[in-house]
Order: sequence, then C-alpha cells, then structure tokens
Amino acid sequence: MLGEMIKEKREAKGLSLKSLGKACGISDSEMMKIENGDRKTPNWKTLCRIAEQLEIHPVELLYAAGCISENYVKPYEQIHKLEKLNTSELRTVQLFIDFLISREKSKDVSMKEEL
Repeated sequence: MLGEMIKEKREAKGLSLKSLGKACGISDSEMMKIENGDRKTPNWKTLCRIAEQLEIHPVELLYAAGCISENYVKPYEQIHKLEKLNTSELRTVQLFIDFLISREKSKDVSMKEEL
C-alpha cells in the first residue's frame, strides 16, 4: 500500500526514483526498497521528506506505513492541501467549518421545536 502510493504519486509528478531519493536525502536503491515494500518500516522522517517532495500531507504516508492510526487520518482524507494555507487562510476555513456546524445545529433545534 505505502510503496504503491509513493510510486503512483512519484510517477504522476514525473519524478524518477533517483531524483526523488536525492531530493529526500536517500539513495535511489533505498527509495526502490520503500516502493517495493522491501523496507517494512521506513523512518518517519524519511516519509515526511517524501511527502513534502510529492506535495501530499505526511499523515497520508505515515498512515499507509502503519506509523499512525486511522483516527489521525480522517480529516486529511477529506480536505487536501491544508498545509499550503497560511494562518489567516486556515482561520477563514475554520470559521466556515464552524458556520456549517452551527447551521446543522440550528436545523436540529428547529426540527425538535416542530415536534
């Protein structure tokens, strides 16, 4: 799963094993071991560097590698590229989420009052 994900993302970006490995500070043979599943437990720092180069959230790779549980992944499966936003933009996104949640709560209260 992990290796397949990395390979798919790497190829989609047009990167070779060698270029990705070099950008992450590891050899192309080490990169190949990770992609082929021969490296069962890659270093989490390496996974974070790979995620950065592939422009994906590191949580995706850490989960695929079994380093973290599904509880950490759920928000990132649904909202991609949050790490690209600055603090102000993240606050705006949070305000919108809070607004959506408050709207749902208002609907629930209105429905209960109708009953």
